[in-house]
Amino acid sequence: MEFGFVQIDHIIPKDVSEPRMRELKRTYGLPHDFDIHDPKNLAPICTPCNGAENKSNDTYDAPIVVTRLKTAEKHRAKVIAHVQRFGLSGKVAAHLLEAATADLSDPGLRQEFLDHAPAVVQILAMMDPGLGDYQSFREVEVAVCEDTGRYQRVDVTLDRRGRSAVSLLEEVCETELADTLQAPVVQLIDEIHNRVTAGFEGAESSDPITAGPPTDDFITLDVDSLDFSRFAGEIEFTFNGTFEGSLSASLVRSSSDGDGTDELQGDAVVSGTFSIVAVWDLTDDPADLSAGECTIVNWEQDLHVS
Repeated sequence: MEFGFVQIDHIIPKDVSEPRMRELKRTYGLPHDFDIHDPKNLAPICTPCNGAENKSNDTYDAPIVVTRLKTAEKHRAKVIAHVQRFGLSGKVAAHLLEAATADLSDPGLRQEFLDHAPAVVQILAMMDPGLGDYQSFREVEVAVCEDTGRYQRVDVTLDRRGRSAVSLLEEVCETELADTLQAPVVQLIDEIHNRVTAGFEGAESSDPITAGPPTDDFITLDVDSLDFSRFAGEIEFTFNGTFEGSLSASLVRSSSDGDGTDELQGDAVVSGTFSIVAVWDLTDDPADLSAGECTIVNWEQDLHVS
């Protein structure tokens, strides 16, 4: 998310009623003194998503809420430390923050930014050449099922090395970023489905559970870094990123009385990191880029059966 488009919002809405809050505390196992304004109930959200037309204060008993609360609690100490340091910052920090959040759709502010921002970038580069780098963002739509016309959005963050890698891919290898990611992304989604199915069928139960194919409520994929390197006669492109998803599946379990089956609902929230490697053999045609396997590096899941 770009800094200027980030806002902070409550995971459990701040205007939730007291009876509903008591119910949510029981549902999510929250302490009785849970503070709705504490950092462990706060999360970043993009400005359009937090707009009145898109915002909803509904509080669903959904696994994704539990995951969001766990993530916020994990980062709580770091968030507090950052806020305290910012409170001790001086005038320079305040002016830089004002510049970072300026409305550049205003022609006057935009021209001021164009006139003066390069000096700041130059000072950073003089302090440390690496500080003069910046991040740019691309949204890539990857075809994951041609029969249904389904596409998966992949958000790609690019620094200087990443932009060089994309230029090499597209201008020298003559391969679009979406085409490079297509097979590995399909593989990643299939692996997520397989792991969720295995998780449901391996869940503790008095009787074995059979899971149907999972359906995606949503899956987000973010490529956080893209780099390249040369090994002998090959150039290797490495994509590292994160994923998060909410999935559901129909489950069947033998009934407790042994007469027939029980139909259940399985809900899963998954998250983790992945790595993709693509290789260009310099003796081959540039367009013959070999997309290697997508590897899930870290995996976390919360499963709920009802």
